[in-house]
Amino acid sequence: MEGELAPPGSPRSAALLIVGDEILSGDVQDQNTPFLTRRMWELGILVDRVVVLGDRLDSLAREIHRLSEAHDYVLITGGMGPTHDDVTRQAVAQALELELEPHAGARELLAADYGDQLTPAEAAMADLPHGAKILRGRQRLAYAFRVGNVFAFPGVPVLLQDIFEIAADELLSSRFYKETLWVRGKEGDFSETLATIQRAHPSVGIGSYPVFVDGRYRCKLVLRARELNALSATAKEIEEKLDLDSPPRADRV
Repeated sequence: MEGELAPPGSPRSAALLIVGDEILSGDVQDQNTPFLTRRMWELGILVDRVVVLGDRLDSLAREIHRLSEAHDYVLITGGMGPTHDDVTRQAVAQALELELEPHAGARELLAADYGDQLTPAEAAMADLPHGAKILRGRQRLAYAFRVGNVFAFPGVPVLLQDIFEIAADELLSSRFYKETLWVRGKEGDFSETLATIQRAHPSVGIGSYPVFVDGRYRCKLVLRARELNALSATAKEIEEKLDLDSPPRADRV
């Protein structure tokens, strides 16, 4: 099963679904969202939604279905282990209306990793949605899988990061260009001018991030675009119409 994705080189969107009661309770800090949003950005894919849900099968299935319909890619982290509350595999199958069935490749990997110590609960981790493709990194005892536009990863950060670098080959899109400018003053001092610039360059994203350091207000403007010429034209107009400032000391190289 292959998802219907945007043509190569066109803008692509992604959603992250972070699974785990331990995240919602604060017992475990989510380290996967910062990593994935940064790496997806580097691949030219915008993460425009992040959802955190507990380990509830029906809620997860509904959310996976909704995100899959609305985005080019859905990346799920967590709920891939052998315990009773690890239900991501079942949720993906339910969301995509697929049968959960033994996956020969997954079973072979588990047998090789666990050997004679493989328990029935661990063996059940080889039950995957029909048509799933295994994604394996260098680490043992873990793998991810892809079905259509849905990617399900283990929640342990070191395992996710290892596997993601393999999965990245299937996520390549057109790259973004980025430029950072510092502007003197508060956002309110130049908001109308910046809005006019943004309307004139709709293909360029302009993010404004105010700070008060070194005894004065500054705003960090981050420009992002797929076309270098569009980015350069926007930066030039900002330089002409706004009062540029030096970056704070902590931002200087």
